[in-house]
Amino acid sequence: MHSPAALCFGYFLLVFFQHAFVCAQDSSLSLESRIRTIFVEKSQSVVRVKATQVSKIGDKIKKHLKIGSGFFVSKEGHILTTGLLPKADRIWIEYKASYLLADEVGHDPMCNLSLLKLVEVPADIDYIRVNDSSKNLNVGSFLVGITCALEFEVGPTWGLLQSHEYSFGKRLFPTKMIRTSLALGPGEVGAPVFDLNGRFVGITHAALPDLKSSFLLPAKACQRIRDDLLLSGEVEYGWFGITTTLKINESNSFDVVINGFVENSPAKKSNLKIGDILLKVGNQLIQNQGDLANVSFFSEPKTILEFTIKRDGKELVVPISVSTRPQSEKTLAQVNSIKIDNNKSISNFDPKSNIQDNNSSSDF
Repeated sequence: MHSPAALCFGYFLLVFFQHAFVCAQDSSLSLESRIRTIFVEKSQSVVRVKATQVSKIGDKIKKHLKIGSGFFVSKEGHILTTGLLPKADRIWIEYKASYLLADEVGHDPMCNLSLLKLVEVPADIDYIRVNDSSKNLNVGSFLVGITCALEFEVGPTWGLLQSHEYSFGKRLFPTKMIRTSLALGPGEVGAPVFDLNGRFVGITHAALPDLKSSFLLPAKACQRIRDDLLLSGEVEYGWFGITTTLKINESNSFDVVINGFVENSPAKKSNLKIGDILLKVGNQLIQNQGDLANVSFFSEPKTILEFTIKRDGKELVVPISVSTRPQSEKTLAQVNSIKIDNNKSISNFDPKSNIQDNNSSSDF
């Protein structure tokens, strides 16, 4: 016969585990409900993008077809996508079982992002508001993507925000990227990604199948590129003309040190000197070369930025007149950035052969 104390303890355990089970169910249902709601509200803005190109090599004619995802960003039929065929002969989208022709408004080679516009715009287009909402997200946040995989129907996928990254091995990104656990397949690059509140977080930019993860170009960067492409058909990035080196310091950490200037650049004409340690540019702390690349990405040409430096043990502030990045530097940045093929993914990355050392140098 069980004692009253034992019976009470057994009843307590039963109630506790029932409560825990109900809470787990509620949490699971809440996540499922959020994903369904976001899909229902946003899926009508997502389209499949196709582009063809015909090339002639000798006597042979070769046809190229690229398939990816994209999404409306305006009522006027503007679409953001990435990894599009350069100088495609024909571009069209699949939207609500219709095939609609599109023109390329502009392309940003640094981030491989394209802005399209429909030739004939259907009535009542649903579109996604592109603004800076990704800055409030923390590592571990749930993310929901809506993609057009292969020739399948539009569908949702979900994962976690894993980290914010400035580089991939030796390849420095033009701006900070979001690494996620969204495992992307063919056709899913160029899709929009949202947080659980339905706010736009970024566009799927690169797949990392070996890690079952991916990179997103953040919403703030998408907004910056979209606005420039709408205004002029190309993106004008800020440029300082500085080359830097990472040098180990007394704290067993790295300093970002100026080791050269590009001829006729803003930095060359300023009071900066080789050997200066970069501490801050504007309000951005400079702890690695990615911080400097990010400042350059969002800086506006024909404005003044204050560089806070350390020279001979003293902190100094040096103003720089920001210039427009020359075309040659855009091409260099494009070569150093990840190139994406919507039908292929980055899968042969060897981290041992791509570790940055303290002699690495980049131009910003």
